Amino acid sequence: MGIAVVGAGFIGNVHSKCTHENPRTRISAVFDTNAEASGLLAVKYSARHATSLDDAIADADLVIIGTPTNTHGDIARLCIKKKTPFLCEKPLDIDLQSAMLTARLAAEAGVFAGMGLNRRFDGQYQALHEAIGSGDLGKVEIILMTSRTQSLPPMEYIAKSGGQLRDKGAHWFDMLCWLTRERPKEIFVHGSCLIDKRFAEHGDVDTATISIEMESGALCQMNFSRRTAYGYDERVEIAGSTGMMQACPPIPINVHHFHGDKITQCGLHPDWYSRIQGTYPAQLDALVDAVEGKGEFPSLIDGLVAETIAVAGNKSLEQRMPVSILYDFDI
Repeated sequence: MGIAVVGAGFIGNVHSKCTHENPRTRISAVFDTNAEASGLLAVKYSARHATSLDDAIADADLVIIGTPTNTHGDIARLCIKKKTPFLCEKPLDIDLQSAMLTARLAAEAGVFAGMGLNRRFDGQYQALHEAIGSGDLGKVEIILMTSRTQSLPPMEYIAKSGGQLRDKGAHWFDMLCWLTRERPKEIFVHGSCLIDKRFAEHGDVDTATISIEMESGALCQMNFSRRTAYGYDERVEIAGSTGMMQACPPIPINVHHFHGDKITQCGLHPDWYSRIQGTYPAQLDALVDAVEGKGEFPSLIDGLVAETIAVAGNKSLEQRMPVSILYDFDI
């Protein structure tokens, strides 16, 4: 399958590496408005260096969109116009209304359109998903989710990210829906700038606690931070009526050092990519299967649900009160 990679930044490099190494796929073209970056990426993987977005899509069986958020919608709509299947990194568009329009156009055109919600392809989270689906934990009652990034992203990234709840939160809101097989009905967010006051200049926070009530009445508590002093930390715990299951932070090298009256254990992964890099090859395999009609894949509707929760969360953060979540799309 010939894949055009649009975007030559960090995530574009990740997708290019996966595409190059997968025996089922090849890079048909690479394009970025930064011609130097896309040229280097094309040379690295012996791919065609496209001169324009149209040129990149022209002979592609599939397009992977890994560009800044404010460009996602335009590229996705061009793929829809050309009837070319695509995967888009979240979020789908610059705001919820634009994302709804893009999703509706894709549905009307019958074009395969997937969202890059790669945490669904992590082995630990898949085990949680299967346990809940099989009824091993009984009725889900409490969900705890932690996401603490090891270091602050650059401020120029924050200015374009759409805020913590749309940027970081999208993955976790999707995970919550995917794991529990239901949607939240209410959200209450507290947020602060405890790490860097400059986040407030972009209407954002660097630290947040999020309380969510699901349709079933189950309760979820999330906590987000843009900085740790101990490595990259993400955890999920599900407590049900008959049992509990945890997805704990994996330790890269699990050895204990006994010395004197102390025991030293290795720490966490140093960054988010080290923790979840294995999800990208797994996601690509599932993507190829889905395009070939052999399986399911996170859809634009899944992306819209996560985006809707994030928008309600931002409203709660601003108003400092609980907000009902309304899913105002019929696609």
